[in-house]
Amino acid sequence: MFFGGINYSWISTLIKCPKIVNSESYQKKVISRCRVFTDMDKEFGKWNWILMQDGAPAHTSRSTKEYLSKKCSVLENWPPNSPDLNPIENLWGIMGKRISLEAPKTEKKLEAIVRRVWKNIEWGVIENLVSSMEKRLRLVVEHKGESINGHFLKIFHFKKEGQFFFANFKFFFLYSFK
Repeated sequence: MFFGGINYSWISTLIKCPKIVNSESYQKKVISRCRVFTDMDKEFGKWNWILMQDGAPAHTSRSTKEYLSKKCSVLENWPPNSPDLNPIENLWGIMGKRISLEAPKTEKKLEAIVRRVWKNIEWGVIENLVSSMEKRLRLVVEHKGESINGHFLKIFHFKKEGQFFFANFKFFFLYSFK
């Protein structure tokens, strides 16, 4: 499992997660090793971006919430039926297809391929996913919080001021309306 992030003009390093992730390992071995807080504060200003994570226990524990409360704003109450709302899920799917074409046989080879695929993701792919965020939010409202899978062909580019930072366990996603 990996932790990484994207934005229109920024891509993080990829952090390999420990095999077992609990609140402590998530805070000490994942989040603290990632430059996301420094980079996002520099890019958007301290407290001018919002972290969104999925509902994994390591993300929602009291200690993780306390840890994060000192670093950034955290979005809570994400629609439970809409993990597909987060564009990074689509990026992970794209990467998964590319990785599977190479059929890695060892964990070491898999890690090398994941890192190479991550590094070589085309900016156009990232921009399309990022640009679709406003439409994704509208679709969730239209579908009363239900899954929006199958509706992505309707998604077009939208740009607006503001910034959000979305995260899930495999990757995090920074969305900046610009």
